[in-house]
Amino acid sequence: MRKRVLAGFFLSLSLMLTACSGGGGTAAPADQAKPQEGQAQEQSAAKTELIVAAEQEPVGYDPHKVPAASSVRVYALIYDSLTKLDENMNIVPNLAEKWEVAPDGKTITMFLHKGVKFHNGKDMTADDVKFSFERIMNPDTGSIAKSYFSSVEAIEVKDPATIVFKLKNSDAAFIANTASAYASIVPSGSTDLTKEAIGTGPFKMEKAEPGQYVLLKKNPDYFNKDVPKVETIKFQIMKDEAERLAAIRSGKIDISVVSADSAKLLEGKPGVQVKNYQSLEYSYLGINVNKKPFDNPKVREAISYAVDRNQIVQTVWKGEAALTGPIAPAITNWAVDTATYPTYKTDVEKAKQLLAEAGFPNGFETQIETAATYPDMVETAQVIQQQLKAIGINAKINQLEWGNYIEVWKSKDMNLMVGRNTSGVDADRSMRFFFGTTGSANVWNYSNPAYDELVEKALGTVDQAERKKLYEQAQTMLVADAPNLFLASPKNYYAVRDNIDFTPTAAGEVYSLVKTSIK
Repeated sequence: MRKRVLAGFFLSLSLMLTACSGGGGTAAPADQAKPQEGQAQEQSAAKTELIVAAEQEPVGYDPHKVPAASSVRVYALIYDSLTKLDENMNIVPNLAEKWEVAPDGKTITMFLHKGVKFHNGKDMTADDVKFSFERIMNPDTGSIAKSYFSSVEAIEVKDPATIVFKLKNSDAAFIANTASAYASIVPSGSTDLTKEAIGTGPFKMEKAEPGQYVLLKKNPDYFNKDVPKVETIKFQIMKDEAERLAAIRSGKIDISVVSADSAKLLEGKPGVQVKNYQSLEYSYLGINVNKKPFDNPKVREAISYAVDRNQIVQTVWKGEAALTGPIAPAITNWAVDTATYPTYKTDVEKAKQLLAEAGFPNGFETQIETAATYPDMVETAQVIQQQLKAIGINAKINQLEWGNYIEVWKSKDMNLMVGRNTSGVDADRSMRFFFGTTGSANVWNYSNPAYDELVEKALGTVDQAERKKLYEQAQTMLVADAPNLFLASPKNYYAVRDNIDFTPTAAGEVYSLVKTSIK
């Protein structure tokens, strides 16, 4: 759920560590004068710790079970997956140095990097890969990535460095899905990953203080010797944006996600740079189609006509966002132009008419769940609340703490919910993962056999032009059925101290942090 599951991947997310003097390194003597705003608290040559502000606390570190972006941003630095994204959003080798796909698309052989070790010193082999994927696919695990690999029929270990995936049908998204942090490779025999976090990744778990920080330490044995660039990363938990702004300006933290409003406030401030990029994320209003009256398609259609998405772009994102459908517009090879969707044209009278036809001429009472510590989610819920009043729907907003929000999302028992997702680089994530009947992240209880047929056919189609056509049909169907109202795909903003070489990208925060250095 990028939710700013992120989106992602995603994007949205969270944690940090207690601020240490000077943003890392040795504390200054007590009699030393405090630094002025805009000055580094100590010489950059002595600074080896990167401090990143976290808007939310992690809610666990099991990569196969925990979808919260606040957790993903941490465990994706501890674990590795078979493949990964590069800066151009291409799928490139990671733990798998290469792969071969059989002509019929039903056998995929992956050749692993040799000499890779887990943080406990154990060699990483094909047995660990087999264990990890079988754990993901086991229904008892409750893995968020289970539906990613529904095409897998068998997994064979050919030798310690070679793993073979036998598929029931060709799967055009398989390689892309192996890049997900949800598909991280864990040591064979792992049981309770809530109590241990042992991966092969660029950083090791050093310490986690609940409510305060998470401290990661560089893995000196990492198989890619070019990264990481810093010795430690400290995720300092700072839920209040005003606190984060003060900390970035004073140099107590090095990097922080900020809102569009805060980005404007920081422009031109000494010692701080504001960097942005067009995200793969989108905000949404989720609708539980199992709950009355939302099981009536006319009610969902009425809500779509009542919601003014352009107002959300202007009010919540200050114009720094684009209208979006099920796939964020930055994914130009898959996204459909939102101008083609009839229900994106706000029409209050038509919405009232549809509600009357559904048996609710005077509207009804309901509730919108959202995350209390994400200002954009709260503001989006407030804008929608006012827009729905115009058609007689009175929605109470329930602001939840992050852990409770995730539990409500997983419960599949909400009415309406404001959140964020990440589209991912392959349309399969946006379509089948979130909205297929058996999709692992389909918490809206949406089930449409015609839709399932389209996305399953697209998954098994190799020809990209044909895949695109199928996904366009599926997107049009999904917007009309409205288990979600897709709202806006925003730019994301980071505030960065000027002695930090950090470049945010749609490839993800983890990609950027691994390459970050201190000047």
